[in-house]
Amino acid sequence: MRKLKFIALLICLLAGFTFADEYYWPRSYFVEAGFGIAATKGDFNEKPVAGKDSAGVKGLIHPPALQFIATPDFLLGVNLGAFSLGLGFQYWNSEQTLAGFDNNSHKQDTRIWRASFEFTYNFFWPEFFQIGTGLGYSYSSVKTSNAAIFDESEYDAEFMGSAVAFILNLHYYITDNLSMVPAVKVYENWFKNVHCSRVENNDLDPYLWQTFVLATVSLQYQF
Repeated sequence: MRKLKFIALLICLLAGFTFADEYYWPRSYFVEAGFGIAATKGDFNEKPVAGKDSAGVKGLIHPPALQFIATPDFLLGVNLGAFSLGLGFQYWNSEQTLAGFDNNSHKQDTRIWRASFEFTYNFFWPEFFQIGTGLGYSYSSVKTSNAAIFDESEYDAEFMGSAVAFILNLHYYITDNLSMVPAVKVYENWFKNVHCSRVENNDLDPYLWQTFVLATVSLQYQF
């Protein structure tokens, strides 16, 4: 959370900062809302994670074997000339198959959320058609019901980690303020700990790596 607060402070400082008149950058703000489909592959699809509680009892924590997920995508930010900085949020809940069981026999509810910071440069600004490329950083959580099994008892499990993102988008301005924004965002995610009530926080060594390729279409309002 400290990282997200720092990023929010950075955006506020950049939004309020102006150079001398001859170096002034045109500034505007925007809100963006859209929907996307993500294809994902990585360590979550391979096998469960071994865990041990405070009494030394061993168990298995089964990550969801993610393949395809759907998610809304929200972004709030500021444009400084051709540069855009934004805070994003994604949230979705769906039923997913758990890794480590034969014949895809176990499915449980899985909740996924991601909070992110995005920085893009918009080529051809300020034309009505622009191409944006950039980078992002995000923190994400993947929580699944009854995914941790110790002594035949089941517990919810939450994997937490960070990601870097590579972003490519297009802006097509329908009016001076409203634009359509299709985008592709590739998140390279590393999950470094897992939490369940039986083992509390459990650091993962090695980390679990998961790639998310998200394609979205959004509407952006600039003011």
